[in-house]
Order: sequence, then structure tokens, then C-alpha cells
Amino acid sequence: MTNLIRYKMLSTEQVTEGRRIHVFDMQHQQKLSFNYELLKRTPKDYAGEELTEFLQKRELKIDNGFYDDRGHAS
Repeated sequence: MTNLIRYKMLSTEQVTEGRRIHVFDMQHQQKLSFNYELLKRTPKDYAGEELTEFLQKRELKIDNGFYDDRGHAS
């Protein structure tokens, strides 16, 4: 079974409440932008299991700003 990547991290930016995340949803061909701290407090089924899992795997990089508009990508 092939495991396809659905999301691609585009960038992050520091905002007053935490960090804003910008990703590209390859399935729906659209950019998504949201506040990471608010998403972490959202029930998993509401945020989307796939997106939540994707972000959890990249949590250390997100928190440390490795995706910061300088061309770093997942």
C-alpha cells in the first residue's frame, strides 16, 4: 500500500499568540493558514486526523521556527 503525502509545509511566522502555520493541501489544491496554538487545543476529529498527525511529526521544527519563510520545507 502506498502512503501518499497530503500536506506540504510552506512556512511559519511568529505571531503574538504563538506561531502561524502555512501549509499546502495537495488533495484539495489549496493553501491553509492557521494559528498553531489554537489548533493544538482543538479536538483531533475537528482539526482533521491527517493534518494533526502531520503537524505532530513536525512539532519540534515548527516550535523552533525551522519553517520561517527562508525556503525551508517539509
